[in-house]
Amino acid sequence: MASTSQLNGVGGDHATTKTHTANGHATNGCTSSNHASNGHCRAASDTSSVEWEDFEVHIGWGTMRGKIRGSGPELVLGVHGWLDNANTFDLLCHHLPENTRFLSLDLPGHGRSDHFSPGFIYDPRGYMAAIKKTMTAIGWQRFTYLGHSMGAVVGIMYTSVFPEDVKAFISIDIIKPWSLDPERQPGALKKYMLQYFDNEDKASKQPLVYEEEELVKKTMEGSQSLDERGARILLQRGARRAKDGSGLVLTRDLRVKTFFIGFISMDEWLEMAKAITCPLLIVRAKDGHAYEPEEKYKVMLKAFSQSCHHFQYHEVEGKHHVHLTNAGGVADLITPFLHKLKE
Repeated sequence: MASTSQLNGVGGDHATTKTHTANGHATNGCTSSNHASNGHCRAASDTSSVEWEDFEVHIGWGTMRGKIRGSGPELVLGVHGWLDNANTFDLLCHHLPENTRFLSLDLPGHGRSDHFSPGFIYDPRGYMAAIKKTMTAIGWQRFTYLGHSMGAVVGIMYTSVFPEDVKAFISIDIIKPWSLDPERQPGALKKYMLQYFDNEDKASKQPLVYEEEELVKKTMEGSQSLDERGARILLQRGARRAKDGSGLVLTRDLRVKTFFIGFISMDEWLEMAKAITCPLLIVRAKDGHAYEPEEKYKVMLKAFSQSCHHFQYHEVEGKHHVHLTNAGGVADLITPFLHKLKE
C-alpha cells in the first residue's frame, strides 16, 4: 500500500497550514481535539506551495470548515461540487488576482465540515442556509461567489435569494440542473427517500476501508471526469486513515449520496436566473455533463442575461472537473472577468 505522504504529495511542495476561526485568530494546528483525532491535522495536507489557513466557524447546528488564503481586499468564496470538498480549487486559486482573499468551504457532510444532524435531509436549500450563516458569522457582506457543479447550483439559488451579498457570480459547468416533469415527481421523490433511508442506515455502521490506490481509482471512475492528479487532490481532504491504520475511509456523510436535485421546476429556475443582477460568468466544459437538452439551456442562458449587469458565457476544453484538469484554461476566462469588476 502507498504511504500517506504519497497521497498528500500531488502537486509538488506542501503548504504550511494554520487554523483561522471566526474571531480572526490563527493558531498552529487544530482547534478541536475531534478534528485532530480524525487524522486531518497534517503538516502536508494541501498541494500548493503557498500558505493556507484552516478555517472553521460554528453556525449553531455544527461547525463549517474549509481553508482560506490571501489578504484581500477582494473576497472570493469557493463552493465545491457534489461529493467533492474544499480542495477542488487548489489548482485554480494560483491564477486568481493577488489582491484576493479566497475562502474555499467544505459543504455540510463533505470534507471536514460537520455532518447534518440525524433526520436532516441534504439538499441545495440546506447548503444555501449553511453558507448564509457562515457568511454572516464571519462578516462577509460583498463577495464573489465561485461555484463548481452542485456548488454552482447552490450559487444560483444563493445569488437570487441574497443578491445583497454577492458582488459577482461565477459558475463552472452548470447552467441549470435537471428539472423533473410534475407527473414524475411523486415516484422520484419516493425513490430518493428510500435511498436516503438506506444511506442513513449505512452511515450508522462502520465505514468501508479502502487501499489507497483502490480509492484513487474508485474516485476517478465515479466522477468520469477526474484524472489521477485531481482525484488525489480531493482525497487529501476527503479521506482519512482508519482508526486502526489499516487503510483509508471517506470523511463525507453517506447520506449526501442521495441527490435531492430535480424537484425545482424549469419555471422556478428561470425566475431565479432573472433575479440575478450582479455580473455573471458561466464557464462550460465542452465535454461536461449534460443535465438538460440544449433547448432548455438556451432558454436559461437568455434568462440569466436578462437582468444581470454584465453577462459572459464561455466554453472551454475539458470534462466536468475542468477546473482541476484544465485550470489554466478556466483561469484565462475567470481572471479577466474579475479584473473587469474593478472598472
